[in-house]
Amino acid sequence: MIGGIGLGLGYISPVSTLIKWFPDKRGMATGMAIMGFGGGAMIGSPLAAMLMNHFKTADSVGVSQTLVVLGCIYLVYMLGGAFGYRVPPHGWRPEGWTPPTAAKKMIATGNVHLDDALKTPQFWLIWAVLCLNVSAGIGVIGMASPMLQEIFGGSLIDKPELGFAALDAGQKATIAVIAAGFAGFLSLFNIVGRIGWASMSDHLGRKPRFSCFSRSASRFTQRRRRSAIWAPKPCSCWPSA
Repeated sequence: MIGGIGLGLGYISPVSTLIKWFPDKRGMATGMAIMGFGGGAMIGSPLAAMLMNHFKTADSVGVSQTLVVLGCIYLVYMLGGAFGYRVPPHGWRPEGWTPPTAAKKMIATGNVHLDDALKTPQFWLIWAVLCLNVSAGIGVIGMASPMLQEIFGGSLIDKPELGFAALDAGQKATIAVIAAGFAGFLSLFNIVGRIGWASMSDHLGRKPRFSCFSRSASRFTQRRRRSAIWAPKPCSCWPSA
């Protein structure tokens, strides 16, 4: 819970500051922040694995020591960022940019207090969309490595006749390395998707961009479901009924 609170505090502040510096490209500014947020696994996962391997003993896997070291590293970088960035002065605008004067349907002209916003269906619909979106993304990214290992098993090392349980220790170590590379590759595309879709919204608009994103995700999911390569197989990383 403490980690989640800290994550939220460290995530929202830079995003709001970037939007102030890039009022003409709000989507791109937000994308830059969440790009780093989504790509952290490329650095954090290998680093955590390296630290746990360093601290492990016969009685411990080294998780607590790893969390302490990572916490100290995060503290240094978070403090550096907090003291380093600045809010633009009041009325500041990018050179050559003037705010649009034409009214847009998607931009409200009034403010809604938080107490009143919680009573509107729009707030809870947006909340539900974001909750489901993030839950799906984090769920896949967090379990990408064990899912790949247990679903594909020996197919990752040209032994499709062997399931995950039939592999020996050396073979499991090999596919673990392959799965780690896949997780990093997934994180890379996570980076590209975040900055790409966010920047696209500056040109297409927020609502058309989200509609395009939703349709693309829906069609891709339907195609994957028809593909034999993604046929479900028993996997211990999935919750039991």
